[in-house]
Amino acid sequence: MKRSSAFTLAEVLITLAIIGVVAAMTIPGVIVRTNQQEFKTGFRKAISVLNQAVTMNLAIDNESPAEVANQTDMMAYLTKRMNVIRSNISVTGGNKAFYTADGFRYEIPTNGMANCTTTTPCIIGVDVNGDRGPTSATERTDLTSNYPTANDTRVLDFFPIMVTDVSVQPYGAVAQRTMYQADNN
Repeated sequence: MKRSSAFTLAEVLITLAIIGVVAAMTIPGVIVRTNQQEFKTGFRKAISVLNQAVTMNLAIDNESPAEVANQTDMMAYLTKRMNVIRSNISVTGGNKAFYTADGFRYEIPTNGMANCTTTTPCIIGVDVNGDRGPTSATERTDLTSNYPTANDTRVLDFFPIMVTDVSVQPYGAVAQRTMYQADNN
């Protein structure tokens, strides 16, 4: 009698079941980490693009954000040097928004947009995922005034940005951690 060295159907099914359970436990975590990396990269790009816009306005037109008088002036100042596809869109709370070709949505609040200096910076928001989730319009409005603390573990695609007279920086603990913390993958 000849002996075969193959797997039985039961062994194959058990192995597939174990692989399925392991995949079911790990895939959601991988998806969350991938989204977080996408949002971090988008936020870093948004900061870079805004810094380039400020630098170009300073170099070419000798205009500083410190000369901005209101929301409309800030919109014109930033969009002059950016690849904008839609602008001057009214959103919740009287804020204005504009969209860039890379899919970002920048939101400029109605107040606090005069004379952006190092001592009194202006705060704008960027949604690096456009209007798609996970942060809804209601949550964005809440985040502009009640941004999460450093211990918050939510996946966010909306970040506050501080505009001073010479640069653009992340604003708040979560935005700073997103911008400067090393990626641990």
